[in-house]
Order: sequence, then C-alpha cells, then structure tokens
Amino acid sequence: MTEQPRTSGAEASAPREDVTRTWLRIAAWTIAAVTTALSLGCVALEIISPTTDLTGTADPAASSGGVALVGIQAAVQSAFAVLGAMVVSRQPRNPVGWLLMTIGFFFTTISVSNQLYVHWVLPTGELSGGLTVVLWLGNWAWIPAMVSTFTLLPLLFPTGRPLTPRWRPLVWYVAVGGTLAVVGTAFLPGPIGGTPAVVNPFGIDAPWIELVQQAAGIGLIPAALASITSLVVRFRRSSGTERQQLKWVASAAVLLPVPALAGLGLGGDAVAPLIFLALLAIAMAVSVAMLRYRLYDIDVVINKALVFVVLAAFITAVYAAIVVGLGRLLPIGQGNLGLAIAATALVAVAFEPVRVRVQHWANRRVYGRRATPYEALAAMTARLGDSADPGAALDEAARLLAEGTGAAQAVIWLVQEGSLGPRATGGGSETELGSVPLLGAGLPDLPGADLVEAVRHDGELVGALSLTKRAGEGVSTADRRLVEELAGQAALLLANTRLRAKLSDRLEELRASRQRMLAAQDRARRALERDLHDGAQQELVALKVKLGLARTIANREGATELAATLAETATIADQAVDTLRDVARGIYPPLLESEGLPAALSAQARRADLSVTVLDRVSQRYPREVEATAYFCAVEALNNAVRHARAGNAHIELDDTAGSLVVTVTDDGDGFDPEITNRGAGLEHMTDRSDAAGGTLTVASRPGHGTTITIALPVTIALPVTSDPALAGASR
Repeated sequence: MTEQPRTSGAEASAPREDVTRTWLRIAAWTIAAVTTALSLGCVALEIISPTTDLTGTADPAASSGGVALVGIQAAVQSAFAVLGAMVVSRQPRNPVGWLLMTIGFFFTTISVSNQLYVHWVLPTGELSGGLTVVLWLGNWAWIPAMVSTFTLLPLLFPTGRPLTPRWRPLVWYVAVGGTLAVVGTAFLPGPIGGTPAVVNPFGIDAPWIELVQQAAGIGLIPAALASITSLVVRFRRSSGTERQQLKWVASAAVLLPVPALAGLGLGGDAVAPLIFLALLAIAMAVSVAMLRYRLYDIDVVINKALVFVVLAAFITAVYAAIVVGLGRLLPIGQGNLGLAIAATALVAVAFEPVRVRVQHWANRRVYGRRATPYEALAAMTARLGDSADPGAALDEAARLLAEGTGAAQAVIWLVQEGSLGPRATGGGSETELGSVPLLGAGLPDLPGADLVEAVRHDGELVGALSLTKRAGEGVSTADRRLVEELAGQAALLLANTRLRAKLSDRLEELRASRQRMLAAQDRARRALERDLHDGAQQELVALKVKLGLARTIANREGATELAATLAETATIADQAVDTLRDVARGIYPPLLESEGLPAALSAQARRADLSVTVLDRVSQRYPREVEATAYFCAVEALNNAVRHARAGNAHIELDDTAGSLVVTVTDDGDGFDPEITNRGAGLEHMTDRSDAAGGTLTVASRPGHGTTITIALPVTIALPVTSDPALAGASR
C-alpha cells in the first residue's frame, strides 16, 4: 500500500475558500438577475396595460405612477442589484455589495406589489393567496431597503466594518430595531399599507404590535443620524484611497436634498423621480469607490457638480426674483410673458460671466491653491511658446506639471548618450534621481514613477515625463490627459534641448581643446626659454669669458691690435647675450615663473618704450596658465599702445574680485572707436588667448581719449605667495 501525501491545513482550506467565493458570486448574480427581470417585468406590464380609470374600485386614488416613473424605478432597482453583484464578485466578504443588492431587491418587491395591486387586484377584485403574500411582502419591504440605505450603508462603508469597535453596538441596535420595525409592520392588523382593498392576512390582533412598530420606527431615526455621523468621522480620519472612496459617496449624497427643494418649486410629482435618481447616484458612487474604477477622478466630478449646483441655483433665483417677485410687487398679473422673457434675457447675458466666476471658485474649492490641470496646461503651453531659454522653460513646465496633477514629484527626462536622464523636476520631493540606461526603443522602468509618458519627435524618442503621486493617491484620468497633452507640446522643446546640450558639449570640448593648445604653447615657450638659457646663452657667456682671457694674454704679449679686436669681439658677445636674454624673456619670462605676475609686469614696465606704472592689489599666486595669459595680454596691450596709439604713459592694475583675476591696462594714446574700427592682430590675439582661458576681454576707447583694456580671467585654484623661486616652482 502506498502512502498518500498529506496536505497542510492551509492547502486544504484554499480550495474550500475558492468554492465558497464561487457560490457567493453565483448567489449574488442570481439575485441581480431576478431583480432585473422583475423590474423589467413591471415596465413591460405598465407599457402593455397602462393604468385605467380606477374610480369605481375599492381604492380610486391608487396609481402606478406612469411609464416614466416605473421606468426610472426599474433602472434604479436593476442598477442597485447589478452594481451590488459586481462589488460582491470583487469582495464577496464585504457586506457593502450585499447591502446594495438588498436595497435593489426590496425596492423591486415594492414595485411588483404595487403593479399587481393596481393592474390586477383593483380592476378584477380577485385576491388569491399568492397575490396576498406578494402584497404583504411589499407592505414592509421598504423597511429593510431604507434601513440598509440610511443606516447600515453609511455605518459599514467602505471597509465593511464599523469605524471602531465602539460603533459595533450601533450595528446590533440597527439590526434589532429594523427587525422589530418589520415585525410591527408585517403583523399589524387591518388594511395592508393603508389600502382598503386588501386586509393583512397575517395580522395579529394585539396592542403590542402597533407599539412595537411605532417604537422601532422612532428608534431608527437617531440610529440613522448616528450612522451618518460615523461616516463624517471616518472621512475626517481617513487618508489616501479611503478618503477618495468617501469623497465619491459624499459627492453623490449632496443630491439627496434636491428632491425636497424641487418639490417646493415643481410640485410633488417631481419628488419621486428625483429621489430615485439621487439613490442611483449614491449606488454608482459606492460602486466606483468599492471597485476603485477611476477612483481618483472624483475631483473632476466634484468640480462639475459644484458648478452645476451653483448655476442651477443662480438660474432659479433669477427666475424666482423676476417672475415671482416682480409679478407680486407690480400690478401686472401672473403668468406675464414679458417677465419670463426678461428673466431669460438676464440669465443669457449674465450666464457666461457667472459661469467663469463659479468655475474659478469651484477650482479653488476642489484643487486648493494649486492650479487646475487645464490652467496648468494653458500656462505650460504659453511658457513653452514664449521662453527663449529651453532650460528655464523645462523647469517651469515641471513645476506646473506637479502643481496641475498634485504630484509629489514631476520629472522631465531627456535622452542623451544612450540613457534617460532627469532634466527638470517639480514638486516638493527630495528624491535623488540618476540616469537610466535605454534598452531598445521603449522606455525603461523609472524609479518611483506612477505614470510615465514617452516624448517623441519625428518618431524618435527624445525624452519622457513621469509623475510620482503622494502616498495613498493614484493617477487620475485628468492626470493622464494632462501628461499626454504636455508630451505633445514638449516634443520640439526637448529636441531643441538635446541639440543645445550637444552644441554645449561641443563648445566645452572646443574650449578645452583651446586650453590644451594654449597650455602646450606655454610649455613649448618655457622649454624654449630653458633651452636658450641653458644652451646658447651659456655658450655665449663662455665665449665671452674666453675672449676676455685671450685679450689679457694678448695685452701681456704686447699684441695690442689683437687685444683691441678681442675687446670688440667681447663687446659683440655681450650684446648677443643681452639680445638672447631679451628673446628668452619674450618667449617666457623667468621672473613670471619664479616671482609671479606683478614682478614680471613691473620688470617689463621698466623695459617698455613708454612710462608705465603698475598697481598690484593681488595677494596670492594663481595657476600658471592664468598668470601667463594675463602677462602676455598685458604686454600685448603695452605694445599696441606704443606702435599704434603713440601713447606716452600707461597704467596697469591687478585685482582679484569674485573669483576672477582682473587685469586693466590704460594708456593715454590716440584712442579709436571700437564699433567701427576693425580689430588688428594684437587685439585678436588677446581675445583668443583670454577666451581660451575661459575669460573675457573688454575694450573701452574713444578717439583722442586713450584706450582701456580689461581682461577678466576665472580662477579656480589660488596658490600661496612665496618669494622663493624654488618653492614657487614646487608649488606649480
């Protein structure tokens, strides 16, 4: 005998749970089908056999309400049953779905009872046992329907449990009170529901029956108020998904007072249809909340509902004030056509301004101080079209996107070098974001994003928009629509941003290349200066020494002519050494390397062909490339002042402000007009050199008033001042 494998308790209970859920769904849809069939049967009966004159019957005041009212009742009853079955299919253990079906079924029972009473019992006078039972059921069916609607549903929605354990006794109180109300009504002797044609076959002739009915009915009123109070308390304590669910029901519940208000102005015939329509709105709101279908679109629903209610009140008030008020104050009689036309004209003229103001007010009530999605889209469209700086436009668009959707973070992503990187963010979230590699043509998973929309330009992926909602919130249809609209608007802007980024990278690469070339030139200058100093200059010095020794020997031997020739040759050697030193200093002054910019410029000023003063406000050494650029630009400015401006005096100022080394060279030469004068090779050389170092060169001059050249060079590293050449060289 083989041993059978054992199953754990959890494994064994899982199939039983599935079977239970299946049977619950079958039961729910069976009840919904029966309710719908009975409701449609009432409509068919009303259409086939309209209510006839009941004047000669036992109850001449009875009425079915007509095809319209019966049709509305059938729609509402079927909707309650079907929506309840949908909720039960999703959450079989939650009593909210069963309550919806209970409401629909018992309202249908009332309709069936009334139709049989009006179309069969009164015209024929026949009353069989089955009809009596149906009429008896319809007599008390309104109690479980109303108790479920106004007590149990607000007490248990949306979790299926009371708010806290302290509210559980109220559930038992409602159950007991509802049961007593049913017993008192179902077994009350006498005519059923006040209809003289049918007597309650199950009536109990006892004084306590009526007492039970009255006491239970009165006791259920505070229970209903307490249940509604628990719903209000639940809303105040709720957040996230539960708050959105309660918003849906609250938005539908505001329609309940409408039938009473309509009855005052339109008469009692309008009350019953409006009551059923209000109940239908509540059923739909409860179903949306329980099924969580488009749950986060409630803000749009509330917005439109507020606008509708306020505009309806405005139109009613205008008509009441003009037609009724003026009709009574002025002696023009009732039903005056002129007043109706005047009221219509006033409403037509004032409607649009009032609608705009009401819409703005509703937006503020629903969305708070943040922009509505439509305002955000309009603002973003204007920003994208007007802004000359794509970067600023994207930052503003991200901010408005976060405000328009109420997101914790809105991010605009840009495709660059095979990855998707965050380009602009909006919202209060401080989440750090990094680039995400692209895999194929689709979008990768973005960290923490609840909604992602691709941005394409000419079929090419150029970026993406993402939203991260706050905890407990979801993405609404309005959020999706807004992101889709912005994605279309931002395609060209992101494409331009990519192009600008590429151009910026190329520009940085070009600037870096120029800086490398400048550094290479300076290194070549220094190498050439060292070669001249250590090579040719030292050889000339050695030659001069040897010529001196030869002249001494010639003088001692009496060769005076040879000694004179050697003296002349030594003088020429001295001149060659001086010339070579000048050439070496022009290539790269050793003083700049050892003692810094002020000392090198002061030495150059002493050798210049004009009077030069140097004012030094610099208290630190700067990187070699910066000092070399400042030195050669200043020397070139002095040379230009001598060769082209015929200047007699010049002044050099050295200053460091706001992280920049600023060199200003002023001369008293002829001057020129920079706007109309072509720049020569000297100015072009200074401009190129300062630009390669990341700086700027500014020329200020007027004919006859000299010239001022300002070179501003950005500095990232400052070196300590030292007068020791060895230390200076080491620091570099």
